[in-house]
Amino acid sequence: MLHHQFEEDLTHLEQIIPLLIPGSPLGLSYWRRRVTSLSTHQRLVPDGTTRVSRLLRLFDELERTST
Repeated sequence: MLHHQFEEDLTHLEQIIPLLIPGSPLGLSYWRRRVTSLSTHQRLVPDGTTRVSRLLRLFDELERTST
């Protein structure tokens, strides 16, 4: 994965995930997989690890509140 593509994907996920509700048509598991797939490339940008970790924590919170 190229730096530019990683940055675009991560930025998109950072924008969309806070808007998700547990009843999302694609489901939270789809979005979590998208974020998790970026974790293997998180070192492509200096703050990638921090940003991916923050999104995964947000998923934990969404899943906790949806049950």
